Amino acid sequence: GAGTGLLTERLVERGASVDAIDSSAAMLAVLEAKATDRGWTTVRTMSVLDERSEPYGLVVCSSVCGFLDDYPGTVTSLAGSLRGGGIFVQWDWEADPASGEDDGLSRTAIESALAGASLETVRVGVGFEIEFDGHTMAPLMGSGRRPVQ
Repeated sequence: GAGTGLLTERLVERGASVDAIDSSAAMLAVLEAKATDRGWTTVRTMSVLDERSEPYGLVVCSSVCGFLDDYPGTVTSLAGSLRGGGIFVQWDWEADPASGEDDGLSRTAIESALAGASLETVRVGVGFEIEFDGHTMAPLMGSGRRPVQ
């Protein structure tokens, strides 16, 4: 869920190399144009995670996991792409059972998916708060670390 690259921008500013993945060709086109315009040479874009010789030190999923068809399976796959000691971080909107909507994830679902992916030091809680249209929104942030082999 790299989208148009808001998080990619922050990571590149801090010296990171980024593999930005999004299933939307339109989103990737915006990100690719931004990378070209800004001279980012450490950003690769792709629509699916490809094979990589080096495992990742950090995988970040920003407001995308609640929309996945197979959330637990995707977390397991992404956790498998981490090196030992690597960190998986996600933030998503918390499901509201009272709304009748199927949007978002519960704390239990996040904890279960991260633990099911064999990540350790799993934490789930409110990551930050933002004001939007007169409401305070507080997405859940989940994180876990791949064990060092």
